[in-house]
Amino acid sequence: MEYTMEELVPIVARLAEKYTAFESTSVTYEKAEQLMEAVLYCIHEIGFSEEEAVILAERIPARQAYETGLECVKRKVKRALDLYNEILTEVIWHEDQNLYDIFAKDMPEFFRRYDVKFEPQNTIIMLDYPVSKDLSRYTGIDKIYEFLVCICQEHGLGRMPESDDSLT
Repeated sequence: MEYTMEELVPIVARLAEKYTAFESTSVTYEKAEQLMEAVLYCIHEIGFSEEEAVILAERIPARQAYETGLECVKRKVKRALDLYNEILTEVIWHEDQNLYDIFAKDMPEFFRRYDVKFEPQNTIIMLDYPVSKDLSRYTGIDKIYEFLVCICQEHGLGRMPESDDSLT
């Protein structure tokens, strides 16, 4: 689903107002770029959601696409956190120190600092434990979720979740 700059700029301006707590609409160029990436990330997230896949066939207003996508991101954060909590105790006993560090130290930091509204595209942490799937095309919660799915599948942990790639 493609939108023009004229359709996206008002969404970014509204987000900038929220970012500055409605005290200003003036933000740095870098912050405006980050907010535009946030809007595009959320709109793109609609494509990963089965229930919202129908929306892709329609031409909905950009603001509605952003808000729908933002809700998709929030749901994915919850799914990832649930999956993380489900397999945490099994991973803690894993012999690989690197995997242990990611689950015991990095993942809690990710979930604490992840900014769904203003920077959902930021992965925040390094996922330097090798998995069989190339995760380089993912960012933000998409990368975290796919990493967790890979860990479950490769180590036989918890219930076997599906990758979001199966939804698109």
